[in-house]
Amino acid sequence: MVRAYMDMNCISQVKELLYQLKGDVQIETLRPIFQHFIQTIDKLDLLLILNEIKQTDETITYDIIKNFTYFYNEILDDSLLTIDIPDSENKNHPIQLFQRENDLLHVIITQVRQMIPKNISDSYEALVQELHHLEDIFKHYSRKEKLYFPILERYGIYIPLRTMWANDDRVRSLYKGTKHMVIHMNKLDYSYIEQTWEKLEEAYIDMIRHETYFLLPITKLLFKEEDWLAISKESKAFGYAFMDEVEEWSPNCCNTSIEEETKLAEEEHIRFGGGFLTISEANTILNNLPVEITFVDKNGIFKYFNEVVEASDMMFIRTPTSIGRNVANCHPPKSLNKVLNVIRELKSRKRSTVTMWFKKKNQFIYVTYKGLFDENDEYLGILEYVQDIQPFFELPREMNRDVK
Repeated sequence: MVRAYMDMNCISQVKELLYQLKGDVQIETLRPIFQHFIQTIDKLDLLLILNEIKQTDETITYDIIKNFTYFYNEILDDSLLTIDIPDSENKNHPIQLFQRENDLLHVIITQVRQMIPKNISDSYEALVQELHHLEDIFKHYSRKEKLYFPILERYGIYIPLRTMWANDDRVRSLYKGTKHMVIHMNKLDYSYIEQTWEKLEEAYIDMIRHETYFLLPITKLLFKEEDWLAISKESKAFGYAFMDEVEEWSPNCCNTSIEEETKLAEEEHIRFGGGFLTISEANTILNNLPVEITFVDKNGIFKYFNEVVEASDMMFIRTPTSIGRNVANCHPPKSLNKVLNVIRELKSRKRSTVTMWFKKKNQFIYVTYKGLFDENDEYLGILEYVQDIQPFFELPREMNRDVK
């Protein structure tokens, strides 16, 4: 049976209903279609349908989506957005933190809007400070892209995520443009600054609405306790927007039997290279190499990374939630073609390695991608290793053969 969110007839009927909501419509007029049609659609399917229509039809506004959820609640005595999740009222639950960040973002947006009058000479420093503060929301976006998206993909949700990631990147771009204009505003016509800010504000607000009406209710319907636990555990690598210290949320659970079985397996010796190592020894060695390693297998699945340092201190942040994700989905849409081209060139042996390098604060990061092949010349996947080569530039010219 075709799921409702893939049924073109079903999508068309929902779209027609949304078109009705553009005008002044009475609740009794809508009652039959909600009771005899909308009520038969699974909530998840309905949210995916609404999301798809919103993303592909510019005439469907968030106000129309809001009206739809209102009538759904009033006619069916049920909420499309409020889904009960155990312990989700805990202030440190990922849902609560996600919503709190959006609330704080709304406050800062309002403050900045009030600071952009025709004459801003008196509030210029405060305005620049608030704009710098706004950049913190990108921690929120990074957690969404690197923690929420991989889990959604495991549940078969793909297309909406690419659109949302592209919209995140648009917000980032608009933010950079706005900040640049404000910093150099003495050289620009004020109207340009005002227009650029209005576009950025609209993009921020649209993203808050999209997360409220689509992302959060979809995750509430799909995610299990272990998914929320993984998000809470790994979020510290990316940080939180507008908040300093956040306690890790954790339900009261543990499984000592699994831990004991794992410990026994790690003590077994396995052949590695020219010798033998236990899994624990091999893991410790890999985690003590002076490079960050990731491995993507022949099917393009992100399969492994070593843990040299805490995730928040990595040159390229990696967390366990991304394991099992297709490498194409680990990158923003704007860089997808570059990623696929690197894979093609290494897999076909057109190139043995691909490298890049760049500065990041006090680090000089050098990245190498290498195609791996087994003894039968079969393609295994791609090894990525990342290292900070800044210390090499700082070595003295004199030789030093002494171990101190």
